[in-house]
Amino acid sequence: MDKKTETILEKRKLTQIKRQTQVCRVFELKIDESKLSKKDQEKLKMFFVEAKWIYNHILGLQDINIFNFNYKNLTIVDVLNKDREVEQRELKYLPAKQRQDIIFLMRDSIKSLAKKKEKGKVGKLKFKSEYKSLELSQYGITHKIVGKKVKINGIKKPLKVYGLDQIKPYMEIANGKLVKKPSGYYILLTTYSNKPIKMNNNLKKEVGLDFGIKTSITTSEREKFNISIGESERLKRLQRKLSKKKKGSNNRYKLILKIRKEHEKITNKKKDKSNKVISYLLTNYSRIYIQDENLVGWQKGLFGKQVQHSCLGTIKKKLIEKKNQCYIIDRFLPTTKYCFKCGKEVEITLNERVFKCECGYIEDRDIKAAKTVLYFGKINNIQIPMEHREFKPVEKISIQVDNTCKNFR
Repeated sequence: MDKKTETILEKRKLTQIKRQTQVCRVFELKIDESKLSKKDQEKLKMFFVEAKWIYNHILGLQDINIFNFNYKNLTIVDVLNKDREVEQRELKYLPAKQRQDIIFLMRDSIKSLAKKKEKGKVGKLKFKSEYKSLELSQYGITHKIVGKKVKINGIKKPLKVYGLDQIKPYMEIANGKLVKKPSGYYILLTTYSNKPIKMNNNLKKEVGLDFGIKTSITTSEREKFNISIGESERLKRLQRKLSKKKKGSNNRYKLILKIRKEHEKITNKKKDKSNKVISYLLTNYSRIYIQDENLVGWQKGLFGKQVQHSCLGTIKKKLIEKKNQCYIIDRFLPTTKYCFKCGKEVEITLNERVFKCECGYIEDRDIKAAKTVLYFGKINNIQIPMEHREFKPVEKISIQVDNTCKNFR
């Protein structure tokens, strides 16, 4: 190993140690295309086109070892044209560093597939019809901030972007990505900072959450969040028009772009709502208990549209990431049927919106379920860490709950 390689490895180790004590944030900056010249607009477009050419060209080569592939000699690629015939085209726009990153990503994908194959999973790399993301792997070389603009490799003039004021002077900028979306081009910048996250140490409130279909989230504090964003009328109208267009026509392609843009708007609305709910819960409660609901099963069953239009999956995922504040209980615990007042299980149908027990306890079924989640969450020997995913049979859980409740009372 030469001295240069040793120096790089040492610096990498030091960086990894430093990153463990830092906070990572990714900021999305939208490129103002109105300030771009026609030449730069063409370059941005061709970056992604040539990236697709390179990816598919390497994937189509036979008897080649991608781990020894020399990207520097890659100037001409084989491309499949509209007539399904192979023709050679010259690479003119995409910089050498981005070509190298495409190959590095392909190597990483092959390594991950090899690890999955050891576990019995089978898969392979597939040809791409569209390339949507380019790596900007080295700050100062592939990208850098110049004043109030961002300079990226391959385009001479710095680009005007929206959202740069989010990045503060104390933040250390790392790698980034150039992303193509239906609404335009974006630069994703990864930043690291030593600024601690402010937490209210005096807050000791605990809450249980119940996920549902009619009401998306109900808390044990009687709060209800109904998060549902369905398909817009514009999207339905565009989809009806698409069914009448001829496949392969330019008008059909333009219509597909409009549909993608509308889907992006709906996704952004869902992200906004889920972020607000997560922020509210994490700010107001020191501990949050949730049940590991089978949302995929809900979607495959009778409630496909309701689950698809809600943000339950996103909220659950973000809560799981907050391991210091959020705790999960087993999905097989009978939170809907179980009465935490007397310990009995009451049969209740989906149409019944009020829970009534023989002991005299009457409550809205969703609020009662949230309170039961909180009740089970406080019992330490039933509480399951976030990383754990081995579930016990329903019979064993029921016996354990009954025994625990007797001891608890």
